[in-house]
Amino acid sequence: MKTGRRLSRTRAAPERDGTGISPGDIADHNGRTALALLRAHGAMTRQELSAHLGLTEPAVTGIMKRLLADGLVLERKRIDAGRYTPAEFALRPDGAHALGLSLRPDGAELMLLGLGGQIVAARSLPTPPSQDALAEALEALTTESPTPPLGLGVALAPGCAVDLPVIAGMIGDMPLFSMPDTEAVVNAERLFGLGEPEGGLVVVLIDETVRAGLFIGGKVFRGMHGRAGQIGAMRPGRNHASLNEVAGLAAYRQAEAEGEAALEAWIGRAAGRLLDAVVAISGFVSPGAVLVGGALPDYLIDRLIDQAARDREKQEAYFVAASWIPPIRRTTRDGGGVTLGAAGAPFIERLLPKTM
Repeated sequence: MKTGRRLSRTRAAPERDGTGISPGDIADHNGRTALALLRAHGAMTRQELSAHLGLTEPAVTGIMKRLLADGLVLERKRIDAGRYTPAEFALRPDGAHALGLSLRPDGAELMLLGLGGQIVAARSLPTPPSQDALAEALEALTTESPTPPLGLGVALAPGCAVDLPVIAGMIGDMPLFSMPDTEAVVNAERLFGLGEPEGGLVVVLIDETVRAGLFIGGKVFRGMHGRAGQIGAMRPGRNHASLNEVAGLAAYRQAEAEGEAALEAWIGRAAGRLLDAVVAISGFVSPGAVLVGGALPDYLIDRLIDQAARDREKQEAYFVAASWIPPIRRTTRDGGGVTLGAAGAPFIERLLPKTM
């Protein structure tokens, strides 16, 4: 059983002879890298894979034979290639599947996901999901999977009390990977959304609290004791409210209940404080993209982003943010794609390179 707050590899490590990296390690890495190339670039020939991998064509042939045998890729003739029609290899979208589970204080979502990013089946459970209901939903999704699922990714929202060993007991020998929901959102963007922009990625989630997931230097950055990204506790002064108190759902709902004027005032306050947090993060880690998502309606996130952009323009009259700090954008997936990213974790851990 593989559980824990951080993701961990589940594939058994090949035996070593004491000299360092084994041939099995190299073969595993090359296979993972080839799959990532096919995901990113689409179908590729041996020659194209050889150029990207820096390997000979016979070596590429061996890699592709293993991936074909595992049912992860398919081979076909390239269409419209002229008189010479080389063979090309493509990712097989239904070659592997994984389960994702998003747990929040107000409910749960489950998903069966194919390697190509297609959602095969999904379930939602009410508040709070009972163990029996959760076990039944996991069993039903496992039964619907065309291939044995590679694992279950579990994304946890703040304040969500969960007994991971109990969930692990529901899925038998299937490996389980747990992570904060911010890390799951980063997975969703890396695999099925924006990708991996140069410089890395920061994703901010806004619901009851405000928090960020960081993918920097080719790795998820968690910081000391896993506290990196806890921007909701930030405040501009000792006597000021925290970002959670200003921009969280509770403040939004109160403003919405008080009418349009109060809502406009809330947007102004929340956008300004959000911009301060983004500038603070970006000034140190210099990400290639900053995205915002979460439980707020999309139109409201767009208004926050627009207001933050206007605030940034005004600030430049007396404070010029570094040119490398990117503009804020909305996440490519509704709500940030927490369940999608959780389901992507087994693919990252078992099939794809750690740095894609």
